[in-house]
Amino acid sequence: MRLPTFRAALAAAAFAFASSASSVWAADAEGRTARAVADEAVAKESPQAAVSFIQDALPQISGLSEKRSLYAFLGSLQEMLALYDDARKSYAAAAGIAAGDAEGMVKKSAERLVIDATRCALNAGEYDVAAQYLNSAVRNSKSAEIQASIKLYEQWIALCRAETEADVAEPAVLLRAYADMPSMQSVKPSLLLTLWYLSGSAEYADALRREFPLSAEAAIVSGKAQILPAPFWYFVPHRSVSVAPEAVLPDAPAHDASSSADAAAEKPAKLQLGLFREESNARSFAARLKEKGFDASISREARASGTTYFLVVMEEKPDGSVAASLKTAGFECYPLFE
Repeated sequence: MRLPTFRAALAAAAFAFASSASSVWAADAEGRTARAVADEAVAKESPQAAVSFIQDALPQISGLSEKRSLYAFLGSLQEMLALYDDARKSYAAAAGIAAGDAEGMVKKSAERLVIDATRCALNAGEYDVAAQYLNSAVRNSKSAEIQASIKLYEQWIALCRAETEADVAEPAVLLRAYADMPSMQSVKPSLLLTLWYLSGSAEYADALRREFPLSAEAAIVSGKAQILPAPFWYFVPHRSVSVAPEAVLPDAPAHDASSSADAAAEKPAKLQLGLFREESNARSFAARLKEKGFDASISREARASGTTYFLVVMEEKPDGSVAASLKTAGFECYPLFE
């Protein structure tokens, strides 16, 4: 199945953030509106250009509601592009602005924005930052859905910190208990997917397909979608899972030259195979890859929190053959765009 181009995905994101009202809102005398900036952003030639456009426009936005909504929209685009650290900063900035939602933009509470920031912190490998977000004022939320998210994210943080299967035992027990609680219904698909990933048990895959057949989580356990090897999931200790896809995906439809040009511009320059806190673990993994015939290298990345990570990466070829070879050999990889 051919994934939509990033331009189409940006348009979809904009639609999700917009109301059914008019697609253009007039800017007031003091500055531009969030909706007007969002409309212009999704017309850009690439998602990276859209993000840069919004970042440049933000200083021109004077209204607090407009600025808050634009930060939230920016966070959604950055998260879509796997710019997780940038996304969590944008969500946090939106949550910190005491104002309502701008006209024509999605309605999202400050508490929900903090949860969004927490998710992005997890995907960025910033587990301590994620815990700090959950220990903020959001913990006093009166919303049952927010409280359910907090309980789930606390266990995700524990799982991300786990280094062995034994470290997974306690979070797994709590997650199994949560799955049976009516108060956790809003996050039950995520609970079941986590339990399936940790245990490899078909019990949780069957529950997802039965109770939430149209969910993204059900698509993952059915083989119709994949979990990218972001730190959030890829490095959590788990047993191997094997659930046969329910159906073969259709061949990619024909597409025109312009979509081919978009796809070419979006091809990754490198592939990330691993992210480690210990350099010795990164070197061990790189050595394992070389044993299989893959020429992997290690790069160092310092995060804003002060934590240094070691990335195991490989150069991708223009035809995308390296990623295909890695997958055939049983290695997951994550695209890195320049």
